Amino acid sequence: MPGTLSRSPDGSPEGRPVHGTPARRDLAAHASPRTGWGSALVPVSIGLLICLAGCGDTSAPVTLTPQQRLEIESRSLNLLMLAAESDLDDVSCNAIEALVRVAPRAGLPAFRKAAASSSPLVRYAGLVALGELRDTESLAAICAATQDAHAHVRLAAAFAACRCGKTGYARLLFGTLKDAADENVRAEAATLIGRLHDPRALKRLRAALTWPDSAKSRRVTLAIHGALAALGDSGSLGELINYSQGDPASRADALLILADLGHADARDALRYRLLGGSEEYDEARLIAARGLGKLGYRDGYDLATKLLTFRDKNPNPSPENPDRTFAVRSLAIHALAEIGDPRSLPALRALAAAQDDARLQVAACYAICRILSQ
Repeated sequence: MPGTLSRSPDGSPEGRPVHGTPARRDLAAHASPRTGWGSALVPVSIGLLICLAGCGDTSAPVTLTPQQRLEIESRSLNLLMLAAESDLDDVSCNAIEALVRVAPRAGLPAFRKAAASSSPLVRYAGLVALGELRDTESLAAICAATQDAHAHVRLAAAFAACRCGKTGYARLLFGTLKDAADENVRAEAATLIGRLHDPRALKRLRAALTWPDSAKSRRVTLAIHGALAALGDSGSLGELINYSQGDPASRADALLILADLGHADARDALRYRLLGGSEEYDEARLIAARGLGKLGYRDGYDLATKLLTFRDKNPNPSPENPDRTFAVRSLAIHALAEIGDPRSLPALRALAAAQDDARLQVAACYAICRILSQ
C-alpha cells in the first residue's frame, strides 16, 4: 500500500485521473496506492474492530504489553482482511496492497479471489499481489489474465507471470512500454519492470529512454528512471533527485519514486524538500517524510502527526481545486508507517475507529501493523 503508492489507473482502466491542476492532481493521486477510481465507505462496522490501549497524550511514550500488541495487531489485520473483500474497489485494492506488506500469506486467499474480480482495478491489485508472493499455484489464472481486456490488468498479469518463472512475459511489458498509446500505461509498464528486479532489463530500459514517445512524456521518462534506479543505476537516481527539485508535477512523481526506493543518496534531497522552507505543498513534504522514514530518520514525525487531522477549508471543491483532506491525511498516515514511532499509535487508533472514510481506516490499520512489527 503505501509504498506501493504506485501510479493508479482511472475508471477507464486505461489511464489515471485527469481532474485538477497538475500539482494537485498528481499529489492527490499519490495519497494512497489506488485512489483514482472513486471513494466510499466499507459497508461493515469496522470501527468496532479497533481498540487501542493507552490512547491519551499522543506525545507520550506508548508502552504496550505483549498481549496488548497481539490484540491490536490482530484486530487491525482482521479489518484489512474484511476490507480486502469489500464491494468498493478502491477500498479493496488498498487493503490488498496493505496485506501484501504486513500479512502476505494470510491474505493469499483474498488475492486469488481478487485476481478473478469483475473489477479491473481489483484484478490488477490481486495479480500484482500474487506476483509478489510468487504464487505458482495460480500460474494458469495469471497467464490467462495476460489476455485481459484492460491494459493495466494485462501488465499486472505479465509481472506476476515473470515473478513465477515465466520470464517470457517480459516481452509484454517491454512491448507495452514501447507501443502503448496511453502514456500512463507505458509508465505503469516501466514501473512493473523495475519491480521485477531483473538486471537483464537494464540495457533495454536505458534504450527505452531514447525512444521518441518516451522522451515526449515526463511521466514515462520518470518511470523508466525509477525502474533503472531500482536496478542500481546511479545515473537515473541522480536524474530523479534533480526532478524532485523541479516543477510541482515533476517533483510529485519523482518524490514518490524516491520515497519508494529508499536510497541513502536521496536523503539530502528528501530532507531539503521536507525542511527547506520552499515547498508549498504539504503533500510533497509528507512524501519526503515517508522517504526519510524508510531511511530511518524521524524528521517528518511532527509534521505527519499534525496533519493527521488536516481538514481542507476550501468551501467549493472542484475538479480544478479538489478537496485535499483525504490526500493529506493518507500521506500523513503512510509517513508515520515508515517512521515507525509508537507514539503515533493512539492517533492512528482514532483514525482506524472513525467511520467517515474507510480508505483512511485501512491506511491507519496498515500503519498500526507496520509500527507494531518494528
